[in-house]
Amino acid sequence: MEFFVIFLSSLLTVLSPIGLVVDTVVAKTIRSQVNDVEELAVRIDNTPSYQPIQGKIDRVRIASRGIEPIENFRIEALEIETDAIDVNINNLQAKNLKGIRQSLRKPLQGGLRLVIKENDINQALESDEIRARLQKIINSIVPEQVPEFKILTLRVEFKPENRLGIKVELQQLKESDEENPPETIELSLEAGFKTEDGRSLQVLDLNGKLNDRTLSKQFLSRFEQFDLATLEKRGIMTRLLQLKVDDETLDLVSFIRLEPLKSEGESRKQ
Repeated sequence: MEFFVIFLSSLLTVLSPIGLVVDTVVAKTIRSQVNDVEELAVRIDNTPSYQPIQGKIDRVRIASRGIEPIENFRIEALEIETDAIDVNINNLQAKNLKGIRQSLRKPLQGGLRLVIKENDINQALESDEIRARLQKIINSIVPEQVPEFKILTLRVEFKPENRLGIKVELQQLKESDEENPPETIELSLEAGFKTEDGRSLQVLDLNGKLNDRTLSKQFLSRFEQFDLATLEKRGIMTRLLQLKVDDETLDLVSFIRLEPLKSEGESRKQ
């Protein structure tokens, strides 16, 4: 979702009262907001040509290859195609998702395709910056009474027939000595995935081991479904149209719709 916001903010920030919306300007703005991009193509359709002055665009198509939204995280392909866009350029706020929604006059929707290679994601997982982000997530979800662990190794394995594997090695954070060395945990998980009506992601045949001990089905059952409806609380409607995984690549196609968010001032007037 962060990538979608980067692309949208790049587009909306060049919508201005003088109507300076051209493909090269949007492409330059996108390049300035990401770490790197190997190939980038932008096409903006407008009929009539004065619509950008009013904050309106008929359609936007953006295709990228080898894009790094942040350092050390390469995405093989990221493509976005929007329906008509209508924003209030006098109230344009494109720094984050909330600001984008407050700028919309009508829902903004479009399709997104994301392709990630196994080698790229594992290289990202080896970088200090990505590790630090993941460490913060782990620390935030682990109860305070549980000893803290740091990530030693973390790898993702793409497998045929829409299956993914994860292997992680954690080490307890504590002062070590010869009699009480830090505890090390090795966790491996593997599962298949299936989309259901585009609204939820079903986890199939989930199995895992903790230090070579098989995890119980009862414990794993809590991770067997992710409902995309949880994003709707943030004004984001998402539908998974396709999710394909083979032994090298993850290919995801999704429909995304952002609902306008009224500002506090507008809400009080009503």
